[in-house]
Amino acid sequence: SANSTNLVNKVLNVKSNYDGEQSASHTLTVKEDDIAFDQTSGETFRVVLPSGVKWKTAPANTPTAKFDLRSDQVLEVTVKGTNTIADDEQVSIPLNFKVDGATGELKLKVESMDSIITSGEYVFAIVGSGSTTAAVDNVKNIGKSGKAGTIRVEETAIGAVADGRNHKVKLKLPSNFRWVTTGTDKTEISTSGGFTSASIVTGESNDNVLVLDVATATGQGRGVLYVTPYIKADKDASYGDVSVNISGPDFSDSDVVVAKYGDWGATIKVEKVEEVLAGKYDENTRTAKITIEESVPGSFVKGRDIDVELPSWVKVTDIKEFTTSGFTTGAPTSGSVDIDGTDNKISIPLGETGGSSTAKIEFKLELSVQADKTGDIEAVISGGGVAEQKAVIAKAVAPVSVALDGEASKVKIGAQAQDAPNIIITELKKGAIEKTTENGSTTNGTIEVKLPDGVKFASVPKVEVVEGDGTIDVDNVRRINNDNVLTIPVKGESVSKPMKIKLSNVKLTVDRTVPEGDIELKVGGNAIVENYKSGKGWLKGNKQNGSSDALDAGEFNTEHAAKVVVAKTVTPAPTDTTATNIVFKLNSKTYTVDGKEFEMDAAPLVGWDRAYLPVRFAANALNVSDDQIVWDDKTSTFTIFKGDRVISGKVGDKFLTVNGAKVPMDVPVWRNKEKTNNRVMVPIRYLANALNAEIEWNKETSEITIQAKK
Repeated sequence: SANSTNLVNKVLNVKSNYDGEQSASHTLTVKEDDIAFDQTSGETFRVVLPSGVKWKTAPANTPTAKFDLRSDQVLEVTVKGTNTIADDEQVSIPLNFKVDGATGELKLKVESMDSIITSGEYVFAIVGSGSTTAAVDNVKNIGKSGKAGTIRVEETAIGAVADGRNHKVKLKLPSNFRWVTTGTDKTEISTSGGFTSASIVTGESNDNVLVLDVATATGQGRGVLYVTPYIKADKDASYGDVSVNISGPDFSDSDVVVAKYGDWGATIKVEKVEEVLAGKYDENTRTAKITIEESVPGSFVKGRDIDVELPSWVKVTDIKEFTTSGFTTGAPTSGSVDIDGTDNKISIPLGETGGSSTAKIEFKLELSVQADKTGDIEAVISGGGVAEQKAVIAKAVAPVSVALDGEASKVKIGAQAQDAPNIIITELKKGAIEKTTENGSTTNGTIEVKLPDGVKFASVPKVEVVEGDGTIDVDNVRRINNDNVLTIPVKGESVSKPMKIKLSNVKLTVDRTVPEGDIELKVGGNAIVENYKSGKGWLKGNKQNGSSDALDAGEFNTEHAAKVVVAKTVTPAPTDTTATNIVFKLNSKTYTVDGKEFEMDAAPLVGWDRAYLPVRFAANALNVSDDQIVWDDKTSTFTIFKGDRVISGKVGDKFLTVNGAKVPMDVPVWRNKEKTNNRVMVPIRYLANALNAEIEWNKETSEITIQAKK
C-alpha cells in the first residue's frame, strides 16, 4: 500500500514535433490511498517533465487542485478542499506538453515536496522514428492462388501521417505475382484511427502494384491501414517467401513477408528420432511426434487415404496422441485408423481441407520390432495428395549383444565336452532384460542361450553377473531341449546400470550330424524377446494361444535377439582320397590338406635343430587311417601300414624300419609329455621319405609342405 496511487491513463506514441494534440484525453491521476488529501496540511507536490519536453500551459484550476507552472518542466499542484479517505478523492492533471528534442521513452516524475503524496516515475509517451511501421501477424501458405497474411501499416505516432489530407501508399509484389482486386475472392482493405478510408487508385495500379489513396483526419488516434492480399502466382513464380514492399511520400519504406508459396503436397516432420527396443512391447517402443502437414491449404484430397508404410520387420500396434487441425469437415480421428497389430502399414482417411490455414495431422506410433533387427526405421508416406516421401521415424536398437572372451574354438564332430570360450551377454539398455514379461507372468522371465541342432552343452556352465545391478537365479540355471538350450532365470532387473552376464567353463558336445563350418550360438528367451510367436497375451490384455504357429498381433517368427559364432567344426582327415598338398607350420596345431583346415593336439616343433612332425597326423594327412597306425605302449613303438609299405620306429632310436630295412637318422624318434604332448614325433624329412612323399621347407614362413609322390 501507499499514501497515494499515481497513474498515467495511456502511453502515447508521438512524433518528434508533437505539440499537445492529445492533451484533452491524456492525464496523470493522483488518487487517495492510505491517507486523505487535506488542504490544511499544505499538500503540494510537483510534476516534472524530462529534458526535451515542455509544458505548453498550466492546466486550469479545478475544485480539487490549483496548478502553478514554475518552469518549462516543473508544474506545482496544490490539493484543495477538506477530504477523508472515504471520499476517495483524486486529482487529474491534463498532460498538455510539446516535444522539443526528446527521443524514445519519456518519463515524468511525481515529487512529494514533503506532502503525503507518493513519489514516483511514470512513462507517459514514446517518441517514434519514421512515420509508419508495417507488420504481418500470420504468414499464410498459398498455392497457385490464395489469401495471404494481413498487412498492418500503422503510424508511429499520432499525426505522423494523418493531418486531415489524403496520402498515397504503394504496395508492390514480386514480378511473378499478381494482386486480385475483383470477384468473390479478392484483396480486402480497411482502416482505423486517423486513417478514415482507403481506395484503390486504378490508373496507377497494375498486376503486381497496388496504389491506395488513404484519407486521414486529425485527433483520431494513430492511423492504421489493414490490407489482406489475395494473390495469384504466375507459372514462373519461385517457391518460397512472398514479400510486399510498402512505400509512399509520407509512409516509411518497409518490406513484409505475407505468404509462403508452394506446390500442392505435404511435409513430414519427426520431433525426435527415438530409440526403440527390438523384441519388446512397452514404453520403449513408441515414436516421438510425427507431423504430416499440407504445403498449402487444400493439398489433401478428400475421400482418399494417406498411407504410412514401415519396413517389413516392424509392425504397428497402436496409434497415440492423435490430433488434427485445419480440416473444414471430416477430420480423421485415431478411431478411423484401422490397426490390428499384424501389419507394417497404416492408412489415415482424409476429410476436406482448403480453409485459411494448412491442415495438419499429428500422432505417435507404438511399434513391435523383430528381435534381431536394428537400425533406422524409415517410413514411406504417400497417397491422398501427398507425393511419396521418406522419413526416419525411429531407430531400432538391440536389447542385448553377445560376444566371446577370446576366439571361437575349433571342435571335432563326434567328440564330447570340448572347450569353448567364455561367452559375454551385455544388456544394451538398463531394464532390457526383464523379470516380468508383458504377459503378466508371475514367474521370472528367462534368458535362453541356444546351440544349433547336433550341438549340446556337455554340462551347465558357470553363469554370473559381472557388471550392473540386475540379478539372475544362478541356482536354477539349467539345460533343456536335450541339453541344446541353456535357460537363465532373471531374478531382478537392472535399474541404474545395465547387466553384463558371463558364461564360463563352457563345454560342447558335437555329434556327427553337424556339418563342417561355424557353430552359431543365439541369445533370446522371453526376458529379452517378448514378440516371438510362442508368447502369450501381451497386447492390450488379449491372451492368444501362444502354442499356435499363427502370428498374433505384433508377433514375429524370430526368437533370438543376438548371435555369435562360438566354435568351428574341423573335419577329420579324409580316408578315401589321396591328398596332393599338405601344409604344416611349426608351433601351430592347425594344418591344411588341399586347402581344408584340420586340428591337432600337438604342434610341429624343432628338436636337435631338426623339424619334427607328429607321426599320426602326418600319416592321416597322407591318407593313412587310424586303424592302419598301431602303437605298442610296452615297447614305445609305432607301426604304419601304407599300401605296400610297413614303417616302424621306436622312441629313442635313431633309425626307422621300412619294410624290414633300417633307415638311419641323425636324431632320435621323440616322445615327451611336456614338449610333444605324449605324441610320437619323427623328423620331417625321414618320415616323408618313409611314407613315399616329397617335402618342401619355407624358412621365412616356417611352413612344411608335403606332397605325395605319384
